[in-house]
Amino acid sequence: MDETTERLKIPRHEFDETLYQAMIAVYQFDRLKVLLFGLTYQDSYLLYFLKKKSSAKIGEIAEELNIHISTASRAVDKLEHRKLVVRTKDEKDRRNVLVSLAPAGEMIMQASDDHSYYTMLKGLTEFTEDEIGIIYKAAQRLNKILGVPAMGKQGPLK
Repeated sequence: MDETTERLKIPRHEFDETLYQAMIAVYQFDRLKVLLFGLTYQDSYLLYFLKKKSSAKIGEIAEELNIHISTASRAVDKLEHRKLVVRTKDEKDRRNVLVSLAPAGEMIMQASDDHSYYTMLKGLTEFTEDEIGIIYKAAQRLNKILGVPAMGKQGPLK
């Protein structure tokens, strides 16, 4: 048993199984979003990034999603084809193209956000206020727990 597992006082096999079950739950939730809204996790992430940022260049999208610029361009093409995003010339520098949410993209993001919120709200009804606080705090620190950058702090793809 390693030091971390001893500190947690959880047998390694139980810890591994719990992580696996959490991964399955996130995967199943993602699959549900695909069925309900036609959005993959990457699509949702890209649209959410645009929602927070208002508009972005393809390079900024690639950096945020930690994907190659050509992959980001194809992702934007796909969403543009669905009329969820629009491309416009940057008024400050006409050589640049900015991507932003189209009205349909705003609507689908609101519906997706509402679905996530109300699903979580319903799922938390059986927990105490203290347990909900612990879950919320863990979610806020998940990037640290998993050792990955927080949203908005991605480095360029190497």
